[in-house]
Amino acid sequence: LPRVRGFADLLTRAVAAERGWSEAELGDRSIPTAGFGPDGLLHLSYGEREFLGRLTPDLTIALTDADGRARKSLPSARKSEDGELVAQTRRRLTLARKEVAAVLTVQGRRLYEAMCVGRSWPVPLWRELFADHPLARHLAARLVWMARRQDEGVGAHEPEAGGQEPRVWTFRPTEDGELLGADDAVVELPPDAAVTLAHGTLLPETEVADWQEHLADYEVTPLFDQFSARAPKVDKRQWGIDDGAGRRVVARDLRKRAKARGYEPDSNIHWYSTFLKDFPVAGLCSVIDFGGVDVWSEDQVVTTGPLSLVAGRRAIPLEQVPPVLLSECYADYHAIVDPPS
Repeated sequence: LPRVRGFADLLTRAVAAERGWSEAELGDRSIPTAGFGPDGLLHLSYGEREFLGRLTPDLTIALTDADGRARKSLPSARKSEDGELVAQTRRRLTLARKEVAAVLTVQGRRLYEAMCVGRSWPVPLWRELFADHPLARHLAARLVWMARRQDEGVGAHEPEAGGQEPRVWTFRPTEDGELLGADDAVVELPPDAAVTLAHGTLLPETEVADWQEHLADYEVTPLFDQFSARAPKVDKRQWGIDDGAGRRVVARDLRKRAKARGYEPDSNIHWYSTFLKDFPVAGLCSVIDFGGVDVWSEDQVVTTGPLSLVAGRRAIPLEQVPPVLLSECYADYHAIVDPPS
């Protein structure tokens, strides 16, 4: 199996290279369906009996029989049914559940980085990859998106003079394909627009508040927080941020908070002194320094250090970091180094 998967991966990458797709674009086009069809259903057959799997908002699979009655699990085979077919169908459901869980983890992380680096997709491609995909559309429905005409920059959120349509739209797709604005009105996107993920640093505060209220009203659990992080003030040629340095914290607590924000210690050996979080699409890594500790002595109190961003082994000026990514790393920094009161 590992050899087969490796060969399949080589073939996939060869196709991507032939078509000029980047690693990120290949990832977009490789989101598994877990057996769900274009109708959004997982069709499970015992031959005599049919069962359906539907995705819940939290991306678990809910089962019903053909008449719509809910089931907690698939039943055992009847004497008149093919035992091998039933076993295959039950294995298929188990595999689908594992794939769905993996999609939630992997694609959630990919979409978060897409927000951080400002990736965008033409409207038709965005619909194909996300709004119409049997699994990805459930992830997309838990996020707020932006669209702007290809020749527009970030900023114009108000209607143009003369009552013309806005140049920038914000919206949330529903599982049934509608695009809703924060005011619940259906949004119609022009086909020449580009779609990206919204972020609090890109929107007026009033619009952020409207979206937070919308998500609460619809009881949507966001895939990740898009609105809390704020942009730090940085000077030209500033290489790091140290307004969280000098805290005295227990190393074990520091590591727990770092792990909760997606950071890992910088080394597999006993001693470590930094936490790292990679952003592969941007080719950057967020680095949070501290005084250092041995893994066997994590009950020690250590002193926090600065935040920096590196490309490879080289630190880069913060003005060169995508603004949303810098905002998110800054939010990480203070969530990790500032102990909760």
